[in-house]
Amino acid sequence: MTGNKKRIIYLFLGLCAGLTGFSAVELLSAAGVESYLFLAITQGASLGLIFGFIFGFTDAIFYKELKRGLIKAGIAAGLGGLTAAAAVIFSSQGMLWTANIFKLEYEQTMGLLFPLWRGVGWMFMGMFIGAVDGIQRKTWRRGVAGGLGGLAGGLLGGLIFEFLVRFFPEAALARAFGLIAMGLLIGLFLGEFEIRFSYARLRVLNGQLKDREFLLVKPKVYLGDSIHDDVYIHGYRKILSGLILRKNSEIYLEPGDESPLLLNDEPAGIRQALKYQDVIQLGDVKLLYLPL
Repeated sequence: MTGNKKRIIYLFLGLCAGLTGFSAVELLSAAGVESYLFLAITQGASLGLIFGFIFGFTDAIFYKELKRGLIKAGIAAGLGGLTAAAAVIFSSQGMLWTANIFKLEYEQTMGLLFPLWRGVGWMFMGMFIGAVDGIQRKTWRRGVAGGLGGLAGGLLGGLIFEFLVRFFPEAALARAFGLIAMGLLIGLFLGEFEIRFSYARLRVLNGQLKDREFLLVKPKVYLGDSIHDDVYIHGYRKILSGLILRKNSEIYLEPGDESPLLLNDEPAGIRQALKYQDVIQLGDVKLLYLPL
């Protein structure tokens, strides 16, 4: 999958997250909850769950890995829901604390401070949702890329949403536009930061996964047929394992414990440097190496 296709899919996921989140917010608003704080926490948690699940489901869409996608989506949904609920409380307390320090009037507090603090809360939600994949894979580079993307999208989108709600409190269209903007911006920055932090990609050249691409972000990328491998390859009769190692500015291929891998139709050495358009053969599957 090319970088541009990934960007488009991330934007589509953001649109879905925004529309689904809007529906959830409207349903909760119509439920007649009397406590404003409880309603705000419930709505925040619902948005976190929805955004976390949808953006966490990316592996299932990009690589057709349903099991891995569901596991990641479940963790991202839980983390997003908890973070968003905590962010509602945090933003309320932060608003009161700042208003007391600067002795601001009610109009200034609700018209400016409140949406600013809530925007910071959505920033943290986006950051944790974006970092889930890196946390799961235990790679700081992927975690930082996703975290920064979610942070930027959550902050900008959250501010747009909150200020629209303040200026047009009775307009459902404003809430819908704000949540869609937040979803699109989180998707935009998640896709952009993931691509920017990648150093290479592998394109499958044959078989049922032909033309599928895997972005390489980690300094150690494990290749194989296990769901726990970074590049998970399935659907082939024979798949060998291997490791792509990034050390300083050089990228190396290391065979696994099985039969030697082939590099450009020749047996790969214990550690062999990779160059542009090298072909790695792991049993029955061939991968084209493309540095970025």
